Amino acid sequence: MKCPHCRNKTFIRSSEEISNLTRKQYYQCSNIFCGHTFTAMQSISETIVPSAIPDPKVNIPISPYSRHAKKA
Repeated sequence: MKCPHCRNKTFIRSSEEISNLTRKQYYQCSNIFCGHTFTAMQSISETIVPSAIPDPKVNIPISPYSRHAKKA
């Protein structure tokens, strides 16, 4: 991810699990003159290829681009 201010590279300095599908990430800009530090959320949004050992408690929608998607 690029810094939204100076457009330089950023690095994930830390992260924490919010749920089994979401993480909060702490970013830091690599430009020492900018120094912007911010958070972003990363989440799983859809399945391309289903798991071979699925957890029945996890519900992730199948991507319409997946070969496993149901055809209408």
